[in-house]
Amino acid sequence: MKKIYTAFLLLVMTISFSQETQKRQITTDQIDAVFSQWNTKDKPGIAVGILNNGKIVHAKGYGLANLEHQVPINQETKFYIGDLAKEFTVYALLLLEQRELLSLQDDIRKHMPKLTSLPHSISIQQLINHTSGLNNDQISKALAGWKTEDVFTKEQAYKMIWSQSKFISNRDAIQLPTDAGFMILEDLITNISKMPYTNFVTKEIFKPLGMTNSVFDTQGTVIANKAQGYFAQKDSFTNSTINHRQTIVSNVYTTIRDMCFWARELESPKVGTKRMIEKFDELSIVNNKKVDETNTALYTGGHRFWNFRGVKKLYHVEVAGGYASKLIRYPDYSLAVIVMGNDGAYNGYAATGASALYIEDFLDQMNEESTKITSKKLSKKQLSAFEGDYWDIDNYTKRKIHVVNDTLRYYRGPGNESSLVPITNKSFKMITRGDVMVNFDSNAVHKTMLVKVGDNTSHLISYNKNANWSKDLESFTGNYYAAALNTSYSLSIDQDKLILTHPRFEPVQLDPTITDLFTGNKRHFSSLAFKRNTNGTIQGFKMSAHGITDIWFQKQTTTNENLVKTK
Repeated sequence: MKKIYTAFLLLVMTISFSQETQKRQITTDQIDAVFSQWNTKDKPGIAVGILNNGKIVHAKGYGLANLEHQVPINQETKFYIGDLAKEFTVYALLLLEQRELLSLQDDIRKHMPKLTSLPHSISIQQLINHTSGLNNDQISKALAGWKTEDVFTKEQAYKMIWSQSKFISNRDAIQLPTDAGFMILEDLITNISKMPYTNFVTKEIFKPLGMTNSVFDTQGTVIANKAQGYFAQKDSFTNSTINHRQTIVSNVYTTIRDMCFWARELESPKVGTKRMIEKFDELSIVNNKKVDETNTALYTGGHRFWNFRGVKKLYHVEVAGGYASKLIRYPDYSLAVIVMGNDGAYNGYAATGASALYIEDFLDQMNEESTKITSKKLSKKQLSAFEGDYWDIDNYTKRKIHVVNDTLRYYRGPGNESSLVPITNKSFKMITRGDVMVNFDSNAVHKTMLVKVGDNTSHLISYNKNANWSKDLESFTGNYYAAALNTSYSLSIDQDKLILTHPRFEPVQLDPTITDLFTGNKRHFSSLAFKRNTNGTIQGFKMSAHGITDIWFQKQTTTNENLVKTK
């Protein structure tokens, strides 16, 4: 009887195992269904690569690589991956560190003769983590009046770094993503390896991993099997033209198969070591400590974290020049998904949808988080006390809190707002991905709002856009000069609005927020914080935005205007 029972138990276990195994056998039709919107014969498309347990289980193209010549996308089609190529830069640095040719803690001046006179030390690690204090070079260029199509050489880029370096005051304190740091890192790799950066990456990473279809576009390189990038325009598409930056050479075109080989290296290293992968996947360091692993937290390798329904998801995204790419890794499930498209639009959600097919048995299937929240009933009058316009002093953004149908809502912009569920009289849970808490203090001189994501807290202050101080616009008018950018702006009044002008871009309308601070209606003009002397006279303003901070513009008088002209 015991033998019969044992045999029955083994049979049940075998059947259960077979059913479980069968459940995880994903078919091509299932994957095709996820990418069906791109599976056309007359539109740009997408290439998809899936790596599972170290094997490429799916590599396929959907749609057209070239509309003019009706060339279909396949697994050998090359796409521009933009920012994803920075992963190769970081890995190259880790290889050099492994060979004891550098340390990530090294001051860059040790390896960069042209930077030996920098007034501040900047480590390789700080450049990787974007905590060097260097402002975003693309934004700095735009603010200085440079157009995207303008030729901007390395010499000019280094000159801009020099001019801004003496104003750096926030090293290690905040992250300011900038290509200027990676331009330096590419040159640093060249100096240490004694060969051009592109040659080092090709020799030490691409070739050993079999990434034979990964190439650098070094100003006009002929690239076979290259997808043309496009932008949607009503019911048709227009060709995109990538104006590759003259300051950085990591302009890589690659295929989904090659990127699968890269993802496999990050799971089971062939070129590097397990310790290198651990460092590559370590959280970045800000203020001398690792950042918290909350959604969008940045790692050393340039990728980010997302809690995908209870599963650790590492991802890296790029959308530029008519191309869009995303690399997703699930280290706990030996799974990676790569998508690369050429219709100019973000496609990462489809990559997540494809990966869900493989890890669905592990996913947390709980309903909306609000079902788990024990809420407190507040009247509409109580909720209305928190309404108003708020300024985020850390991130230079405006937010609005308003009541809609007896629910408090957090408004970021049209079509982008979240409900707030009351937990106490002043604390709310935001209904969104991740754990976000919002706390109000309506008794402060200026109502305040704290938005907490993990250990990261943003401080917002309420403001009155019609406050008395904003009526005296005349005191803000005049000419302003920024030594860090070697450029000038003019402020004038037009139809009761403060207007910022520059010879090389369209006028920017400035709207008042908190006292003596304006925000512009054009990109990069997020925060202009004016400073007064003891007599109340305007001395100048600090320009800040996502990627730049505290660029000083001095208000010009007859005396100092003449001084600037003689420099």
